[in-house]
Formats: sequence, structure tokens, C-alpha cells
Amino acid sequence: MKRSKPVLLLALALVILLTACAKPSTSGGDSTQTTKPSTSETENSKTTKAPTSTSEKTTDAPEPTTFTTEKVTEAPEPTVSIVEKVLITADYATDEILSAYDSFSEFIESEEISQKIIFTTNVGVKSFSFIEVIYKEKDGEFAFFENGELFSTEDFSPEKPFLVSWMETGAIPNRGISFVDESGTTRYFYLASSGEDGSLILAEFQNE
Repeated sequence: MKRSKPVLLLALALVILLTACAKPSTSGGDSTQTTKPSTSETENSKTTKAPTSTSEKTTDAPEPTTFTTEKVTEAPEPTVSIVEKVLITADYATDEILSAYDSFSEFIESEEISQKIIFTTNVGVKSFSFIEVIYKEKDGEFAFFENGELFSTEDFSPEKPFLVSWMETGAIPNRGISFVDESGTTRYFYLASSGEDGSLILAEFQNE
């Protein structure tokens, strides 16, 4: 009888233990049961969209336009050399006229001739000559020609005039001058006195 008590107690304890394990707990939920999300949580998850990655297009600012001002240098106008026309005059050589010059070229054809004349120019003259002039009748008119050179100089200028003795013989000229003008042309003039007032004149002729 003493041996059967422990066995009985052991069997009773085993039954109680099995009964406790077989009953589910009514107060606590099964930890393995899947919890469904609530409707509000589902809707919120649907309305929440993933952020859209938008690539911003970067527009570079236009570079400032640089205006280059070019300095236009005008070409200088070509210098035009104005050649002055040669003007030679003849006059009676008085003391007043001669005193205005420091020096002059001189040709004394004869010591017996007391009358002197002076030739002046506005510019320097090349190949200035005092010449003998002759004439020939041609087609009812007188044609004059050079008959030789009596004196020449390359130093005939406004500062240095030419002085020569001269005597008029008759009404037909027999003396004159020749020179090279601004264009390089040799020109010829005979010396005569005016029939109106007796002043000296230089008349051009063609030496042909």
C-alpha cells in the first residue's frame, strides 16, 4: 500500500500537466498568428508614393557678348607736291632795285653800254641763258630763232637775280632769254620795249 501511493501521486501529476498543456490560453493571443494590417494603414501605404527622382535641367547662362571696337586708322592722304609756275620779269636796273639784293649774276656785253636791265624770278630756274635772237620772214610774218648763247647760269633764283648790259638797236629785238620751266620744257623769249610806255616786255617764241 505504501508503494502504490507514490505511483498514484505521480500519475495524478502527469494528468494535471497534460490537461494544462491541452487547453489554449484564452487571455493571450497566439504569438504565431499573423496580424493583418488595418484598413487605414493599407490605404495610407497605397497613397504614399515613392518619391520621384526628377533630374533638373540646368541651363547655362549665356556668356556675355564682348563687342570689340576696332580703331580704324585712316590712311594719310598722299602729299601732292604743287609745282609753282615760273614767272620771269625784266626791268630797268635802278639803284633802288639793286639795293634790295645782296648778290646777283652779271653779264657785261660792252663797257660802252651804260643801260642795264635786271631779270628776276619767283622760283629757282634751271639752265637760264641770255641769248642772241635773229629773225626770218615766214608767210609774211617775222619768225624768231636763237642764234647762240651769250651767257648761262644754274644759279638763278629769287635771292640772286641776273644783271645784264643792254642797248636796243632798231625796232626788231635781237636779245632774249631761254630756260627750263617747271615741266622740264625749254622756253624762249625775246626782249623788247613796249611801244606804249617804253617798259620792258618778254615775248615768247617757238625756236623752230
